Amino acid sequence: MADDVREGEGGRSAGSNAKLLFAALVAVGLAAFIVQNTDSTPVKWLVFDGSAPLWIVILLAAAAGTVLSELGGWILRRRKRRR
Repeated sequence: MADDVREGEGGRSAGSNAKLLFAALVAVGLAAFIVQNTDSTPVKWLVFDGSAPLWIVILLAAAAGTVLSELGGWILRRRKRRR
């Protein structure tokens, strides 16, 4: 029965292709937002205070969100496996 699983081209499943498409759309949207927001902006975070181009702030925030999301998913998967 395992042979009945349908896969797209290159051995990727349809779900994998959808995730790749979604990631590409998010990346294109993020790139467009970065290109349109190049002005410098004040940045205050914890004890740090300064100024940085808005695109750097956006890129760092997106990267931090991705890392925190993956970390949260990893923690949930680990807890589920322990039960």
